Amino acid sequence: MSSFHDDLLKGSQIKDLIKVLLQKSGYSVFPYGYETTISEIRNKLAEKGTKNSRTVRRIRSSPDLLVYDQEKKDLMLVEVKMRRAPRETSIKYLKRIADYKKFWNDSILVVIAPCGDIMYAQKVSELEVKQTYNAITDFVQFEDVFTRAKAEDILHFREKAMQIMEK
Repeated sequence: MSSFHDDLLKGSQIKDLIKVLLQKSGYSVFPYGYETTISEIRNKLAEKGTKNSRTVRRIRSSPDLLVYDQEKKDLMLVEVKMRRAPRETSIKYLKRIADYKKFWNDSILVVIAPCGDIMYAQKVSELEVKQTYNAITDFVQFEDVFTRAKAEDILHFREKAMQIMEK
């Protein structure tokens, strides 16, 4: 299997890990992104020559999860990204931030990186569009956004995330 496909598999596992953590924390979680709802179009949108229209960019950037918080009676759209980073102050390749801001400004971006606190989150509306992000200053800890997550669960799922990223 190619490195690209390995990374796709790991990214899918990380998304599932976040979904399970949120469910364990008492949130209702549903698949939302085009990869799961209209998966057959995924390869066509990635083909060379496919127009990069506003509609295509909106679909490509659709968040992964729809999360409902029963306590707050609040609905959230959540995008999950795994990034290889040598340190939490140097997280790169979050290419679609401009599209998230344009189409999904009220969503939450969760970034999983094999350094620092491992799990970070931030409202897309709070992010600037830039090349490199500092998880310490640009994001907050996952549990600061998803306040129902318990400390022991966060620790457990951080370990699981590291295991996935190290494979």
